[in-house]
Formats: sequence, structure tokens, C-alpha cells
Amino acid sequence: MELSVIIPAHNEEKCIAETLDAIPNDVETIVICNGCTDNTFEIANSAKKPNIKVFNIPEKGVSKARNFGARLAKNEKIVFMDADIVPEGSVMQDISICLSNIGTCLVKPDVDKLVPKALMKIKSVAHSFGTCTGLIFCTRDIFDRVGGFDESLEIGEDGKFLRQAKKLGEYTVVKGYVINSMRRFEQKGYFYICWFWVKNFVYPTKKKYEVIR
Repeated sequence: MELSVIIPAHNEEKCIAETLDAIPNDVETIVICNGCTDNTFEIANSAKKPNIKVFNIPEKGVSKARNFGARLAKNEKIVFMDADIVPEGSVMQDISICLSNIGTCLVKPDVDKLVPKALMKIKSVAHSFGTCTGLIFCTRDIFDRVGGFDESLEIGEDGKFLRQAKKLGEYTVVKGYVINSMRRFEQKGYFYICWFWVKNFVYPTKKKYEVIR
């Protein structure tokens, strides 16, 4: 499959193995462990996958890690995926054959509860308007023309990239799913997290993003 998946991973030892297991073996997978203080690098590096490359960089920063991985990707189409996102079914194949040069996919929660199910359905609808939940795909040309992810941002950098990229290419939401970790919602509260993102959308901030593990 002519697809390169870039996964930034900061202290994701609990999630990274499941995420990697769900990626097809014929997909180039690049994991960038950034500023880790746990066993993320060791777990990712031990994955039995023929097309995986694992890097360990000292600086924490999701945008820096994504840009680092993109420079190493060998394929024209690139998928940026969070380390706690699990691709389901044929979503990678759907992305690889998609003719659009920028997009995302649908999302499900990893917990079987009414509120998160409803919330992720709303998020999936919102993706049609240029938002994402843990996965963005684009061509290398689009990535280069945007200039990559803004490394000065720790919050909302994915949304900024997606909005800029949409202006340059054809955007779509493929009908496959990823399973989203709800750990932040479960630990901090659903109302708190929803309000946090609404507030940040209206009044963007450069504050550090709280690590929830």
C-alpha cells in the first residue's frame, strides 16, 4: 500500500502496541517517540512489522514529531495519526485509494457508553466542516505547501493545519473509522473537555497541553 503513517508518541506505552497492531503490514509506519520518559520507544521498537521505523527524539512536541516523520516518509500520501487512535477495518485502504489530497475519517469511542457514542457521532458530522479526531491524511505536495505543522502550538495545531490545507486542495471524509481513546474525557469530565475545545476554538491559546495518561 503506497501510504506512510506518521505517529508521534509521547509516553504512550499503554497504547502504542494496539495502535501499531491495527496498521496493515504493507503500510510504511514511522513512529517518533518524543520526550518520552517511559517504555514507548522500547515497545514500538519491538513491534513485529516489516515496514516500521522507530525514532527517539529528546524534545517533546507533537508538531515537531509530525514534521520530523514527514521528512522521512517515502510515499506521496501521508497519514498523521495519534498514538492512541486505532484504525478500524479497511480505513487505511480507503485512504490510499481516495482521490482527494486532504482529509480525515469518521470516529468511534473506545468505551461503550451513551454519552461518548453520541459525542463521537457529533464529531464525525463535524469532520465534514474541516475538523478531525486524531487522523489527518494529505499528499506531500499539500504538506509542503502548508509548511507542515506549526511547531509553536501545542494545542489546536492539527486544526490549523487542516484549515490551511483545505484551502489548497480537495477535502473529503472517508467513510472508514478510527477508534478514539476517551481517556481525557473520562478523567477530566465530558463537559470540561467539550468546553475547553469550544473556548480554544474561539480564543486560541499557546498554553501547554496537559498530558493525560
